[in-house]
Amino acid sequence: MRIALIQDHLRNGGTENQTLHIANGLAKSGLEAHAIIFRQGGVLDEKAASSDFTLHFLNQGLLKTDWFAPGLDSLLKSLKAEAIIPMGRMANCHAGLFSNQKRPYKVIATLRTGKSIPFLQRRALRLADGLIANSHDAIERIKRTYGIENPKSSVIYNGCIRDTTSLQSVAPRSIGKPVRLINASMFRPEKKQIRLLRICSQLPAQIDWHLTLAGDGPQRDSCIQEADRLGLRNRIEFPGLLPNPTDLYQSSHIAIHASSKESLPNFLVEAQSFGLPVVAYNVDGVGETFENGKSGFLIDHGKESQFVEKLQLLIESEDLRQLMSQAAREYAHRHFSPKAQISAYIDLLKQLI
Repeated sequence: MRIALIQDHLRNGGTENQTLHIANGLAKSGLEAHAIIFRQGGVLDEKAASSDFTLHFLNQGLLKTDWFAPGLDSLLKSLKAEAIIPMGRMANCHAGLFSNQKRPYKVIATLRTGKSIPFLQRRALRLADGLIANSHDAIERIKRTYGIENPKSSVIYNGCIRDTTSLQSVAPRSIGKPVRLINASMFRPEKKQIRLLRICSQLPAQIDWHLTLAGDGPQRDSCIQEADRLGLRNRIEFPGLLPNPTDLYQSSHIAIHASSKESLPNFLVEAQSFGLPVVAYNVDGVGETFENGKSGFLIDHGKESQFVEKLQLLIESEDLRQLMSQAAREYAHRHFSPKAQISAYIDLLKQLI
């Protein structure tokens, strides 16, 4: 089978990393896999170039934009692609342009965001030959909000793309102080890292904790300023964008997340895979990333006092953290296996082509 995944730009976000992971997995499984990227200059370009799939960049000339995709349809026809999988909103919008046209390839639209969905992407989701969402909540949300019910919808969870095979040989996490909290997400408005600062500021003063907010984006500077205003700067670290956050996961104790819009956050998938119990607000697909009460605590959205209470409980109870850590690894093994994810994609492609 000849499969083409389509992405606008290889920034270092969850969807972009999943695009490379899926394309590489399909190629390693013997499929002829291609990744078509609208424009060059992304953080992940070098990683993509060294992968097993065939990489294509469209020629945008002097115009550098995430929307412009010159020659996309011609390239797909020249590759004799049997199916295309658009990844991200821009790629799915382009799929919406030709979803109802006569074409030699199948269109498998994807839904991987908690944000509002543009008209052309809604068109793709409705008319595509198949639809893959990364959470059950996403399928329900587009039905509830937009009336979209594609009869060939499937849910395939994100596989954890980080290497956790060495975890058995890694020394146990330190049980000393401070207790290390982590959030690794792009600093976008909907990720609400600033909420985490305010939540942590409500913890009792005698509790010894340290928070790492990894990532980059437009909200990072305002978060640093808020940490200074709250007098927390000595407890909080902003390391920026980490190409490989494995060491950070392995040295942390608890993952915290206060986003207002999600589909299936890769950060929480990875946190569970590394055995980190979670405290997170219940929005969109967050509740599908861990088992509430066993590998983490799911908090009613906006209930800061409840968030602080459960976070304090985990910080102060080493025994509870250890129990939830084991449950987290087991949950991730059952739901976020990268091999199972690729197998599910291949099974679906065989059904549709």
